[in-house]
Amino acid sequence: MAESSTLTDLDTAGSSGAALESRATRFAVVTFVVTGIATVFVFHGTHAPLAGDGSVGALSAWFAGGLAALAFATSFIVEVQRGHAAWRAGLPLAKRLIDVIAMSIAMGILAYLIVTAISQLFQQGFLGMTVDPYGGGVLAGAAAAALVYAAALAGARVTAEGLAMLATLVLFMGTMASMLSAPDESWWQLHFSQLGNSESVSGYRFNLALMVTGLVLTVLANYIGRDLELGLRLRGVAAPDRLVRLLTWLFAGIGVLLAIAGMVPDAVNIVIHVGSASGMVVLFVVFATVALRSLPGVPKDFIGFTIGVVIGIAGSIMLWVPIGYYNLTGMEFIAAGLLFAWLMVFVRMARVYGGGGVGADGLGLGAGGVDVSAAR
Repeated sequence: MAESSTLTDLDTAGSSGAALESRATRFAVVTFVVTGIATVFVFHGTHAPLAGDGSVGALSAWFAGGLAALAFATSFIVEVQRGHAAWRAGLPLAKRLIDVIAMSIAMGILAYLIVTAISQLFQQGFLGMTVDPYGGGVLAGAAAAALVYAAALAGARVTAEGLAMLATLVLFMGTMASMLSAPDESWWQLHFSQLGNSESVSGYRFNLALMVTGLVLTVLANYIGRDLELGLRLRGVAAPDRLVRLLTWLFAGIGVLLAIAGMVPDAVNIVIHVGSASGMVVLFVVFATVALRSLPGVPKDFIGFTIGVVIGIAGSIMLWVPIGYYNLTGMEFIAAGLLFAWLMVFVRMARVYGGGGVGADGLGLGAGGVDVSAAR
């Protein structure tokens, strides 16, 4: 019990709440000024629309994405150096670098997509509206500053729940953005992978969302492993490392396969793409089975929920083949929704299982982890 308490204290170390707010505010102020000045400079002497090519929203989205990624990475690195999530010091340097890059890119993409979506929404509400450079500078700066402020806070307190939410939002927003800009309006008559077959911006958005989401899941695997390790030690399980390592690898494998599916679109190599997508489902079933059979003290309600999700996925497949109620797109939509719903519940269960309080870290995206890279 003392060992678990010490580990938890190390995970929650770092700067005070006031210091985190001050840093996030500084990032937001700098973002507002830089984005505002850039907007005035770019659109000087013209009136620009809120959304679309050559718009205030498009420029703001790029600044929001780039500076949000920078703010997230800076906050995360600073807080780790100050003792937060001290367990990460045991990971290989390459693994730590990949984790920071993956999380920062994901946060940057999310910020970019959010600003883009909001600007398009406002443009639809104010049809035909244009803004002058100074008004546009204020709008662009405020939008980018808000996302950078949130990114700086999120990077300072990374948690398993936050990473799961980040992965879900990146995949959802990236897919929606790709759907809305897809040159082939009948893509849904085939499958979701059809979105990634386009050589337009739509295709790149979808494939990038898959790859980044997959990488974030490999980061999340370490955090889940940490929570499960603490939970096993709390329950007096001797030498839980082997089980935790297995579960961590299985979960990381899901992320790796998702990244491969995005890296190799359906049109490039259908065998690799479909094999990766199918392998994700198989690994999920294996992971859930091993976890529920091997982890002592898992709530019965969660076991029932997991069984329900597996049955739901099997049912969604049967509704496609052999029943033929809907096409492959419908099956993919339901299966993906069930998987990510289960993911959100599981990471919260794992957090509580490890002795942590759900939501205790506020905007944080931590717990701890087992080194995936060094596992034998």
